[in-house]
Formats: sequence, structure tokens, C-alpha cells
Amino acid sequence: MNKVRLCGFIFLLGNVFSVLFAGPRVITLEGDVIEGNITGISNQGVVSIKDTEFTLDGIRSIVASGDSNQIDESEGRLVLICGTEFAFTKISLLEEEFKLSVQVLGEIIVPIDSVRALRFGKIRRGSRFQKGLLDWKETKDLDTVFISGGAELQEVEGLIEELNQDSMVFDRDNKLQSVPLSRTYGVVLASPLLEQDDRPSCLLSLEGGSRIRANIIELKDGQVRLSMIEDIELNVPWEKVKRVSLKSPRLVFVSDLEPVSYKANPIVAFRREFQRDRNVSGLPIQINEQVYDKGLGLASGMQLEFLNEGPYDLFLAEIGIDDDAGGLGDCEFVVKSDEGELYRGRVKGGEPAKLIKVDITGCNRITLQVDPGLDLDIADHADWADACFLQRSK
Repeated sequence: MNKVRLCGFIFLLGNVFSVLFAGPRVITLEGDVIEGNITGISNQGVVSIKDTEFTLDGIRSIVASGDSNQIDESEGRLVLICGTEFAFTKISLLEEEFKLSVQVLGEIIVPIDSVRALRFGKIRRGSRFQKGLLDWKETKDLDTVFISGGAELQEVEGLIEELNQDSMVFDRDNKLQSVPLSRTYGVVLASPLLEQDDRPSCLLSLEGGSRIRANIIELKDGQVRLSMIEDIELNVPWEKVKRVSLKSPRLVFVSDLEPVSYKANPIVAFRREFQRDRNVSGLPIQINEQVYDKGLGLASGMQLEFLNEGPYDLFLAEIGIDDDAGGLGDCEFVVKSDEGELYRGRVKGGEPAKLIKVDITGCNRITLQVDPGLDLDIADHADWADACFLQRSK
């Protein structure tokens, strides 16, 4: 059997395992952390790292060697219905196809029916545009164009027809209208985002800000070949990949489960509700500039209890204070069972995410709790990113 070396700073306490991340690594479904760069992925899904091999469906995430500090020089974002987010430097629309130039990826052409939204400039956290992008679930007959000017954004419904370097043209009540690109804030198109189960299985975060939701075909000769929607395939230089997150039928995300009980006891902060797949403020979960699609957003004083109906053997999560707190926050993440406390760890704002793995074998109920630190419950935007229950491989 090949030996592997665990990386980072590792803490062991009974049946608890936690790691502060450092360096390129692979995290298996069971939460084992293996140091090193991936050298290949076969078209049968076999992953090679050093002289060790794994199957792709046994991996939870990959942290590659991409430069996480590279400056984002994009002019905007194009979001596909599968959740892919292209950071583009140029974009045009003609004959129902978007043509865009993307840092790292080069020129890409995507059909308009596969596009969820278009934003000039970065998608600002908490903006009306972002909330519209996240919240509109049903197919609509018309696109919604956000036009800037004055104190508030103006929302106009129509169908986008053409886009060039100077203006956007859209059909409103069978009349073509043109808006200067300088006033075009963005567009949320009629097609909704796909449900999570219908999206491709991998999410790749790239240098330059793009996030690609796709299935991995293979990694060979330094290029990873991807399959997205609408038969769109991409080749991405592996050295430009920062992180890959994968999903597996052996795990269930806690945010997809219904808690059997919920308590919120704020001290100073106003009372808020816990959030599924967002932070406690209702924004995408983001820790140390890493965005997560799944997880729970809590604040200090909150407690959620879940039944272990798998039954599942492990609880895993990447815990941290959300970037939304602006580097503030100080709290303790607690995992308890019906038999007592299983894990307690203190986290402060600005720290990188910490992977925790808690053995829950034989536990009937699991409670996730956040306790305040020295600063009471101020800015304790506690993220349980990618929190899940897992069955060990039999």
C-alpha cells in the first residue's frame, strides 16, 4: 500500500480531526488530506497524485497550484444556467450567441438559451441584481434589464437582441430600444438556474475569477478537459485551476435536510434566521475569498438539530467567519450528539477555512451550534461551508 503524507496543521481529539489548510492537496470524501499536486485524471475517472491513485468519485475537493492572489482584470460576469460564472474581458451578442473573451480560457461562444445572467462589472454582494439572480426560480417570458442612472437601478422587461461594445439592444413591447453600454448594469435572462441535482458534478475555481460548473472528462498533458451544458466543452490549463469541488451520492448536504429543532438566542445582534447555502446575511458563502455553493449560514446563539437517518458515519464541514464580516467576528463552532459534545473549535474573522471531520457513528441526533467569543455575537457570521453527512465506503 502506498503511504501518503497529511498536510497542514492537524489537530486530533478523540474522534475529531481538523486541518488548517496549506499547500496543494486532495481531500477525500472521508476527510483525509493528501499533500501534493495531481498529475493526471484518466477518462475512467482515476486520479493520480505522486505514486498514489484514487477514483474521482471518492474525492471531496482538490486544492491545486493556481495563483490565488492573481488580480481579477475582468470587465464583467456571464452566468450560465448550470452555475458556471465566466469572468470576461470582452463580450458581444449576435444571432442568439454570446461571444466572450475570458482570462485563462480565451475566446468562448455560448448559446443565449444557456445563459442565466450578464453583469457589467463584478457582481456586488447583496445587490438587487445578485438577489434577483439567486431568487428567481421559475422560467419567465421576458428578460429583465437593469439600467443605471439616478439614485436607483431601473428594471425593464424585454428580450435582449444584440450587444456590442457601445450599446445593448432589446425588444420591449415589439419595439427595439437601445441603451448605452455605460448605463447597462446587467441582465437577468428568462431561463432559471438549474436545480442542484441537474448541474454537472464538479465546480472549478480558476485564476482570473471564473468558476466553471462541469464534468471532468480527463486531465492530460497539463490540460483538463471539461463537459458543460449544451454540448459545450472546454480545455483549461491545470496550472490555472485554484480549486475543484465535487459531489457524491455517498453524502448528503446538511442544507438539504430539514432540522428537527432550531433555536436562536442573540446577545447584542438583532435576531436573524439561519440560511441554507448562503451566509447569515443571505449572500453566497465566502471564506477567505473562496466561494462555496453549499453550506449553512449561522450566527452566534444559533443551534440546529438534525436526525442521523442515513445512518451516516461522519460529519464534515469547512468552518470559518464569512468575508461579509470584514475581518471581524470571534466564535466557537460546536458539534454535539445525543450523548454529548463531539467537537468545539474557535474561529476568528480573517482566518482561512478549517476542515473538521467528526465521527458520528451510532449517533441518533446531531446538533450544530455557534457560541460567541470575546466580542459577544457582533459580526459572528459563522459559515458551515460544504457541511455534510457521509457514509464511509464499505
